[in-house]
Amino acid sequence: MRRWFRVDPWGVRQVFTGLMLLVGSTFVTLVLVLGGTELVAEPSVRSTLGVAGPLAFLAVWLTFAARLHLAGVYVGRHGVRLRHVLRTRTIPWSQVTGFAARPALLAGEPTIRDACWVLTADGAFETPVQRRSRGAGWRKDVGPVLSEAAFDRLLAHLAAALADARRSGAVQAGGGAAPR
Repeated sequence: MRRWFRVDPWGVRQVFTGLMLLVGSTFVTLVLVLGGTELVAEPSVRSTLGVAGPLAFLAVWLTFAARLHLAGVYVGRHGVRLRHVLRTRTIPWSQVTGFAARPALLAGEPTIRDACWVLTADGAFETPVQRRSRGAGWRKDVGPVLSEAAFDRLLAHLAAALADARRSGAVQAGGGAAPR
């Protein structure tokens, strides 16, 4: 049984980032095969750097694509996990007081889209999941963008998961938001 379950549905972004992962993996294989035969045939500093440079670029490419692919909201027995592109934050059920739709923040200013926020006793944490909007204005594209119906289902599912955690006794005293 998996520890964390993704709450937001898969969409076009996950298909695109999955394609980015496939392309990056194909290029890694190509560089290793072609570069490996060159290194075996004529080992030199130039051929080594010729292989190391593209591999370093592809390592960054694959890391970014994987993090973008996994960005979203996950629930588990212990709490809510918010996976952003650059960080992952786990908030225990004991600290979660609810969920709300509020404007997403970009450089501290609200954007045109609403984001799902996790409300805690210590404040609120923005998730990377946002509600699609057709209005004009600043947008922040860091995670899944859901339709209004899917976004409302997400909030209902999170509220139900919190109620289940409280009912099952998973909410314990102590703990806090633990950035990872």
